[in-house]
Amino acid sequence: MNPSGSRVTDTISRHPWIAGVTGVYVAAWTIYGFSTGARLVVPYLMWMLFAVGVVLVFGRRVRFSTEVLVLLSISGFAHMAGGNVVIDGSLLYESTWLGFLGYDHLLHVVGLGAAGLAVWEATTLMFRAFGGWPAAVITFLGAHAIGTVIEIGEYLSYLIIEGVKVGDYANNMQDLIANMVGALIAAWWASRAPRGIPRP
Repeated sequence: MNPSGSRVTDTISRHPWIAGVTGVYVAAWTIYGFSTGARLVVPYLMWMLFAVGVVLVFGRRVRFSTEVLVLLSISGFAHMAGGNVVIDGSLLYESTWLGFLGYDHLLHVVGLGAAGLAVWEATTLMFRAFGGWPAAVITFLGAHAIGTVIEIGEYLSYLIIEGVKVGDYANNMQDLIANMVGALIAAWWASRAPRGIPRP
C-alpha cells in the first residue's frame, strides 16, 4: 500500500485497464441513453457513479482483488445495458427467456455474488475470515445486505418513476431468490479460494 497515494485514485493506478474500460462504457452507455431517449438513463448513471465512488473510496484500504473488480465491472456494464437497451418496445432489464429466466435475475446472481465477495475482502481482517466457513458466512450475509439496499431502491423507483416495471412484490421476491443463488456461489468460492492480504 502506498501511504502517499490518493485514496480515490489508488484503485485506478493499480488497475488502470479495469478503471479505463469501466469509465469508457459508463460514458458510452450514458451517451447512448441520452441519444435514444432512454427514460432511465439518469437514474442508472447516478447508481453507477455511486457504486464506482464506493469502490474507489474504499479501494485504497481494502485493495480489492482483480477478480472482484472485474466481476463488479462486468455487473456494471450489464446494469447500464439493461437500463438503456430497448428490445421490441421493452427494456433489456424486462426481458425473460424460457418463460422464467429473466435478464434482471441473471444480473442479480452475478452482481450480488460479486458484491458479497467485495464485502468479504473488505472485512477479512476485521473478522479474521481468511477462508473456510467464516469467509462463506461473511460473503453470504454481505451479498444479502447489499441486495436489500438494492431492492429498496428498486421499490422506490417503482413508486416514483412512471413506467418502471421492476420493484413490485413479485419482482422483489424473484430478485431475492436470484440474490441467494449468487450469494451461495460466491460463498462457496470464498470458502475454497482464500486470498491473502494485501492484494496486488
